[in-house]
Amino acid sequence: MPSKTSRADFEALVRRAELPLTPAQIADIHENAWPHIEAMTARVRGTDRDRGAEPSHVFTPEGA
Repeated sequence: MPSKTSRADFEALVRRAELPLTPAQIADIHENAWPHIEAMTARVRGTDRDRGAEPSHVFTPEGA
């Protein structure tokens, strides 16, 4: 899956975070890991989850 973030934007994120990465490391992360991170954050931020998806609504604590 390709990244939604352009290489230039990703490099800007790396500079902003002040990560000491080589160009080869930046390329590797952008091509191989970053698309998975984007997909994960989209799932976490998704608004299509209902109330039952929240763990605190799945159980009733003792004494309640």
